[in-house]
Amino acid sequence: MSRVEKDASEKTFQENFVRELEKYKWQAPDFLNGNQRKVTVDDLIAHWRGELNRLNADQLEGVELTDNEFSQVMAKVNQLENSYQAAKLLAMEESKGKIDGIYRDDNPLITRKQITLTIFKKAEVRGGDSSYRIAREVQTANGRRFDLVLLINGLPLINIEQKRTDRSLDEAFGQFKRYYSQGEYSNNFMAFSQMMVITSEIETRYFATPKSINDFNPSFVFHWANKFNKPINHWQQVIEHFLMIPMAHQMVGDYLVIDEAKEEENRRHILMRPYQVFALQAVEGAAFGWDNPANKPHGGFVWHTTGSGKTITSFKTALFLSTRVGFDKVVFLVDRRELDSRTSENFKAYAAFEPVTVDDTHSTSQLRKHLNTAKNGIVVTTTFKLHNLVQTLEKAKDSRLADKKIVFIVDEAHRTTMGSMMGVIKNHFRKNGLFFGFTGTPLFDENKVKGKINEDSEVINTTEKLFGPKLHQYTIDEAIADGNVLGFNVDYINTGEFSSYEDLRDQLIEQIKHDQPEQSEREIERLVRQWTEAEVEKQAMDNRLFAYYDETHIPRVVEEILNRWKRQSQQQQFNAILTVAYKERVIAYYQEFKKQLANHQQNINIAMTFSFGNENDPDKVDPAIINTMFNDYAEFTGIKFVAGDKKHGEKAYFEDVVERATRGGSGRNCKNIDLVIVADQLLTGYDSKRLNTLYVDRTLELQSLIQAYSRTNRVFDSSKEFGTIINFQTPRLTEQMVIQALKLYGSGGKSSKALVKSYADAVRILANDLEQLGLTLADPAEWKSIQHKLKERTEFIKAFKEAAKQLNTVQQYYEYQWDNDKFGITEHCWLQYVGAYKNLTFKEKRPKSPIIAPALIGKTKLAGTQVIDAAHILSLIGSKITHVDGIQTVDDETRRIIYEQIQELSQMGEDQQAKILKEFVDTELLAGRLSSQVHFDQAFTDWKNDRIKHAASDFANEWGIDSKLLTQALFEFDLVQSDVVPYFAEIIQSVDLDRINKGDDDLLTHNLALSDALSRWLRDIKQQFN
Repeated sequence: MSRVEKDASEKTFQENFVRELEKYKWQAPDFLNGNQRKVTVDDLIAHWRGELNRLNADQLEGVELTDNEFSQVMAKVNQLENSYQAAKLLAMEESKGKIDGIYRDDNPLITRKQITLTIFKKAEVRGGDSSYRIAREVQTANGRRFDLVLLINGLPLINIEQKRTDRSLDEAFGQFKRYYSQGEYSNNFMAFSQMMVITSEIETRYFATPKSINDFNPSFVFHWANKFNKPINHWQQVIEHFLMIPMAHQMVGDYLVIDEAKEEENRRHILMRPYQVFALQAVEGAAFGWDNPANKPHGGFVWHTTGSGKTITSFKTALFLSTRVGFDKVVFLVDRRELDSRTSENFKAYAAFEPVTVDDTHSTSQLRKHLNTAKNGIVVTTTFKLHNLVQTLEKAKDSRLADKKIVFIVDEAHRTTMGSMMGVIKNHFRKNGLFFGFTGTPLFDENKVKGKINEDSEVINTTEKLFGPKLHQYTIDEAIADGNVLGFNVDYINTGEFSSYEDLRDQLIEQIKHDQPEQSEREIERLVRQWTEAEVEKQAMDNRLFAYYDETHIPRVVEEILNRWKRQSQQQQFNAILTVAYKERVIAYYQEFKKQLANHQQNINIAMTFSFGNENDPDKVDPAIINTMFNDYAEFTGIKFVAGDKKHGEKAYFEDVVERATRGGSGRNCKNIDLVIVADQLLTGYDSKRLNTLYVDRTLELQSLIQAYSRTNRVFDSSKEFGTIINFQTPRLTEQMVIQALKLYGSGGKSSKALVKSYADAVRILANDLEQLGLTLADPAEWKSIQHKLKERTEFIKAFKEAAKQLNTVQQYYEYQWDNDKFGITEHCWLQYVGAYKNLTFKEKRPKSPIIAPALIGKTKLAGTQVIDAAHILSLIGSKITHVDGIQTVDDETRRIIYEQIQELSQMGEDQQAKILKEFVDTELLAGRLSSQVHFDQAFTDWKNDRIKHAASDFANEWGIDSKLLTQALFEFDLVQSDVVPYFAEIIQSVDLDRINKGDDDLLTHNLALSDALSRWLRDIKQQFN
């Protein structure tokens, strides 16, 4: 997608790519080949018109759409703001895609005055009514050009941007983003785009067409892979396995999910990832018996690591099976009430535009009613409710449900599925029921689960024994390698229960001497000295040499958390969970946080949650504690819950906590939650991208450890490179448990991709990067010396980006603190390097990469460092001004200080602002042109605005555009989103070539040059006068 002519190798690659596509049911007609003739978006629209006539021949009664009728169609198309709205349109009426309300012109051959047109037909793959065509080098009204557009039934559903092998796919991603920002995919025919593909001969990635410019996120750009999760990159294999028909059609149809979430910001369409597709296909194959010679349907389980999108996979699986002939119902089974409501909510959001209903069950009787209805659909319920129903049916000897063909999809299949309830359920539905488990942590023999004995006297104590064979797997290491989940940085903190391991050894030696006097002192010492630190901890705990007493341990943990809170939460943009062993400790921690926060300068919104029990529960929490908790919660949320109330009581409180916690910390909204204290809740099934830290003050093992840690592993952006885990008990024993868990669920131990580099290793890499940066520019204040030396400047920019990226990672470690000795430079010197980078990239045509390094707002600051910015200098000058004969002036010493501060401003990366300030000081203040009647700050603002006004007038006159529109665009232009030009279309439309004596020039050529010059001018002026 470019205006630049392709070179020979690019043309050859495109030609070969198209020829390969033709082997897999794609057609490449000459009339859509922009290499042979000019092909525009209008040509695609004309082609689509023909497809509409073909697909709707019966509806049109043999009379094709007139110009007036088709203009009605395009009026509706041009109302589509983005790909998400288009996705909803394409999903209408069982995914046939419909445009309704088209009024027909008078014609004696037609009987229908108003019609609805079919536009997509998701189910018509492998031919049928669907057509598959390739358009090449398609030009837009703004002069942009799309490399390849894959048309399904005439709709531009897949856009492909190709790059030479020596170019980065990031460039292709940037091109899509740039043209999106210029309106190429909004309120027009190209809004139908559902998938964007960026490819070269050696690498290919894809992503769902974003619904806004802000939704372009490199973290959600994926490779295709085979069923063994091996990435497929070679372009021919990509076509064979991914872009062939029917897969390409299915990707924008069957394997597309529309998320109609509650919050507008979370509404979008999602494309499934390869491992999700293969899991779905594997379950489908097992359900119909396609995967075995006897064609016998059977169950099984899917092992997809926590955080990799099991909810979407399981929903799509349930959807596929519920709409296939042969099954009466699909039941999605969860093991806890709170997951029941959350899963039901998610499924309903996904199913809003699907041909099924999702029924949730608030009672056993409601469950029975849903299961007995004849219509297909998905029923979401809990193991407990289904078990109760089965018991009722067994007592009544009612086998009507047992005779139905029901598919059971069991979520979090590693948990209560080993209990007696699941055995009773499976036995009741043994005749026709199929059971499929989905889990991120399947149970193996190594988990040593007790299990249950079934009717055949078999011990059912693993996931495979319960459900059947493993159908597909996607481990934590594979997910991290693909960038689909994050790794962990695990810290182990000794809160003072023991001083050192050597001291523990000495204490153990004395203890054993006392307990075993028959042993020689040398033997005892030799035994203890050879123990590992983990064994020392275990022996010390067994011998009660130290313990984690609540009255001493909890205050220390709370103090540790609070002291690092601002930085760890990144100024409360992220939030955290603290998990402890039991509800009494949850309450003790909550009360200690309240106590310490009462004398703390920072405000942190804290909530706690646990199993509230019922009135007959012997472990029931004192109602006074619950009322206090509800009152505290109401103080920052404004919502008052009432203990014991059915509608506004404990259940409603928990649901609000879960939903509110997903929004991030109170730095984003003062009603958000910063920290949730739990025992077991939220440690499985809870999903939040803005959770970056898990504090652990308990023992977790194997599946429980991986599940809990994985709450932090959701991909976000560069401000969250990994999930942080802080353990506060038995450091070495806990580390041992982490290694054991990773051996079972990853590739094993310290070499597992699940563990990021240690802080010391990360700092060593940073120190090396900073050393390399220094070799490219020894003194950042001397940045002008390489400003016009392309090679030196390029080397500096490359080295700076590497150092900035690594510093961003280092800053996210729990123990981060700026260390001049270990880093090799002072923080002030680093900020000067940041300044040098900003100055050297100021004039670059491309929008400069974001400065990653300062991403952590809460980093340690140098004591006594003065922030030098334009506001500071203006304030300094204003305070030193004297008035002589009605004119503002300064003495020589003040002038020296002003010039010194302006030079410092330049070195900190604001060279353009420094130049503007110096010009104002020289031409206005020192020239004696500032009246005492105007405040110095106001005088500078007026002067600057006058300069901007003249610059806008000059640019508008040069290009023949409306100066008022230009000024308005400048006012709204945002440097953070420098790809977005406000009022771009309006400015282009305002061009008057006669104003600039270019009436005979080609308007298109002029507008192409203007679009580049406009964005560059806006960026330059905004940076100069910001």
